[in-house]
Amino acid sequence: MNRRRSRSHSRGVTPIGAALVVFVFGAGASCLWWAQSANAARDAQSSSRTDAGQIQAAAESFRAQHSDGCPTLTELAEERFLSEDARQDDAWGNRFHVRCDDDQIVVSSAGPDGVLNTADDIRVPR
Repeated sequence: MNRRRSRSHSRGVTPIGAALVVFVFGAGASCLWWAQSANAARDAQSSSRTDAGQIQAAAESFRAQHSDGCPTLTELAEERFLSEDARQDDAWGNRFHVRCDDDQIVVSSAGPDGVLNTADDIRVPR
């Protein structure tokens, strides 16, 4: 009788135990992937806002020297108000737009969804 009992205890991992281990590792990997994706989205938003801020500062410098009109990205680059390596697209590949409203310069892009005038647009100032 002792032999049978010792054999039944040495059979290894049960299917339920193996399934539980796979589930735990899968859930952990999913959580890590989700957290990394959320961080990447925040980084893309942050870098796009920084780029838009640089374009806004260049546009303000342009308007200080040119009293008429609102500059385009091309004019800012051609007249060297915007450095050659400055990004003119947001992190999702959408082109920034410069708009002059009275005394305020607004730089915006379509953001992650690629559609203008939605809640996820990048806009400086906000």
